[in-house]
Amino acid sequence: MKRNKRNIGIIGLVSVLLIFLSFAPLVGYAEQGDQRVRVIVGFKSDADYNAYKGLLSSMGSVVLEIAEVKAIVLELPQSLVNRIASLPFVRYVDYDKPVKIQQEVQWNIEMINATKVWNTYSPQYGDAAYGYGLTIRVAVVDTGIYYRHSDLKNSVTWCVVSLRNTKTLYEGTNLKNCDDPNGHGTHVAGIIAARLNGFGVAGVAPKVLLYAIRVLDASGSGYVSDVAKGIVEATKGPDNNAGTDDDADVISMSLGGPDSPVLRDAVIYAYSYGVVLVAAAGNEGASQPSYPAAYPEVIAVGAIDINYQVPSWSNRNPDLVAPGVNILSTWKGGGYAYASGTSMATPHVSATVALIQALRLASGHGKLTPDQVKDVLISTAIDLGPSGYDPAYGYGLVDAYRAVNNALNMS
Repeated sequence: MKRNKRNIGIIGLVSVLLIFLSFAPLVGYAEQGDQRVRVIVGFKSDADYNAYKGLLSSMGSVVLEIAEVKAIVLELPQSLVNRIASLPFVRYVDYDKPVKIQQEVQWNIEMINATKVWNTYSPQYGDAAYGYGLTIRVAVVDTGIYYRHSDLKNSVTWCVVSLRNTKTLYEGTNLKNCDDPNGHGTHVAGIIAARLNGFGVAGVAPKVLLYAIRVLDASGSGYVSDVAKGIVEATKGPDNNAGTDDDADVISMSLGGPDSPVLRDAVIYAYSYGVVLVAAAGNEGASQPSYPAAYPEVIAVGAIDINYQVPSWSNRNPDLVAPGVNILSTWKGGGYAYASGTSMATPHVSATVALIQALRLASGHGKLTPDQVKDVLISTAIDLGPSGYDPAYGYGLVDAYRAVNNALNMS
């Protein structure tokens, strides 16, 4: 006998209604206290989308329809999920899972255990666990900082420009003068202080405040005298007096070159006022760090990759190593970029020093001297390569958590 297609559809729908009617007592019961969940329900290809959507809407709230792929999103009692999955017209039921942007905490931050510092000490010491302190400043001696970057918002508080090859000199809070035409300084700044704001990247000390000390031009070049001037001005701070609260606590130098008496004197000047100096070992594959990293008052930093290997270009005999290969960080213009070099390794150590000093102050202790900081970093480093000091890894990989923990247990 020939059947009418309309009758078949009606019969099918009646069958489903009979199934649904068996749910009625359960629906009323579930809504009295059952936990509500968000699920995606996909219908079979031959299902009547509108009819079954209407049917399921009485079991929960339809919050989204994607008719093109025969799916709806329902909020309904947890106890009904398995029952819906058993209906003959349902192809799948899947919990609607959250989706996030690219994780902001990158592998390099995890490698040095910075997140362990945040998680361990923030309950007791608050923002100090992220590098914040009223008198804690990291001076980035570089190509400037793109201070308008969303991940560096309000991080930069003062700047200096010393570019004698362009006869440009400036000190003050007009940060436009210290903008970064190259990108290198902004990348370094992000590794130190990129904010924990739910997007982009995060720095080692995401709440520390920065001084932008621009001593290199748009091509990344400058004179050794400009670097020396930048070190001195960072040491004096905005009030132009060394030894006061607004001095830089850490001077981070992702640069290098030949030895020079004026550079040596500037380093000794900063060191004498308690400033911790950190510098890149250099990328020439040489047997010794370049200057200023080679000076004994400076912490020299070499690079390792994600597999804890030292690249051939990282100068040997550093004090410490840190992640420096394919590091994602902030860039000029507001974007992000990958970069490699001991320049990228250096700010990991500089920011770790900021965490140490900020947490020392928050815990009621005084700041450590440069020599004490260096001893703490060396004694807590993760030994890599041959046991003890070796030319490739120095004393090992900086470990922010072990360093902070050690520093907080010192008198």
